[in-house]
Amino acid sequence: MDNDPIVMRHAQALLTSSPEGRTAYIQADARDPQKIIEAARETLSFDEPVALSMVALLHFLPDEFGASDVVRQLLDPLPAGSHLVLSHATADVDPDTWHAVVDVYRRNGTPVQVRSRAEFAQFFSGLDLLEPGIDFVTNWRPDASGYEKGELLPLYAGVARK
Repeated sequence: MDNDPIVMRHAQALLTSSPEGRTAYIQADARDPQKIIEAARETLSFDEPVALSMVALLHFLPDEFGASDVVRQLLDPLPAGSHLVLSHATADVDPDTWHAVVDVYRRNGTPVQVRSRAEFAQFFSGLDLLEPGIDFVTNWRPDASGYEKGELLPLYAGVARK
């Protein structure tokens, strides 16, 4: 799902279905979770667990757009055993730079919000976090990240089971 027409063009060119599985692209705004769920039901069976992946998206949904409500509305119809996968930019590392980045985005008309670890953790409220819990993306699978040990990319990640 995306609302960018360029992403839609790439999706139309690259996403194909096969006998092993069906692929679909939803042209929608993340702030319209009901439209997303309705469209997803055309491809996915909600009788089995589903993975809801919102990677590098939530920082484009500031609090004034109801980011927590959007996540809940997308997660609520999913059956038990489903998973939520999130990542999020943070100013917990290099706050001066990240607040400047936010200012540039907002001045150019793109709503954005970085969140602290505690603010990010709220998206997982009531879910069972998988190991290693909420951590920097470079600590999730450090042997496969391509980063040096201890090097931090200012993005948190988490995976939880409903």
